[in-house]
Amino acid sequence: MIFIYITLAAIILSLVVKKSVWNPLNTDFKWFYLVFVPFALELFVVLKDPGTFSGIITITAYLTLAIFCLANWKIRGFPLISVGELLNSFVVIINGGRMPVSKSTLALAGLNPNLMDAKHAFMSSKTLFPFLGDIIPINFLNLHYACSIGDLFVYTGLFFLIYLNAKKRVKDLDNS
Repeated sequence: MIFIYITLAAIILSLVVKKSVWNPLNTDFKWFYLVFVPFALELFVVLKDPGTFSGIITITAYLTLAIFCLANWKIRGFPLISVGELLNSFVVIINGGRMPVSKSTLALAGLNPNLMDAKHAFMSSKTLFPFLGDIIPINFLNLHYACSIGDLFVYTGLFFLIYLNAKKRVKDLDNS
């Protein structure tokens, strides 16, 4: 849901300032098909909870997305997305394929601090690099979410990807 808010904000600002919206079909993405693999894998983990294989599947999803991000590094917005993705991949990989999440963060975000899905693990004294896990509560505009520092980079990069790649209309450039 947060991706929708960020996308809408970037589109609205693009329309107001540039009077145009970024057209991703006109962007020279490398290996674009790779972007769908992580989402399919994550959806499978959430819906089917494959037990002991969920960590391996989640790591595969993060690494696939990292490859896509790094392949598209030169597209405006992707450096920030890539940094965020690498931070998230790192913390997930070193914690056995699950994103660490704080119970207090869940409570502050308005979520049930006792429920856990197959992609996350509660933080404990054994959690490595807990400050890179989901420690930031978001409880805003009916959005209840826990995010990580890496997520903030991804969200910022997504905003810039849409806004910076929107072109000013040619008519507006001629009048400048």
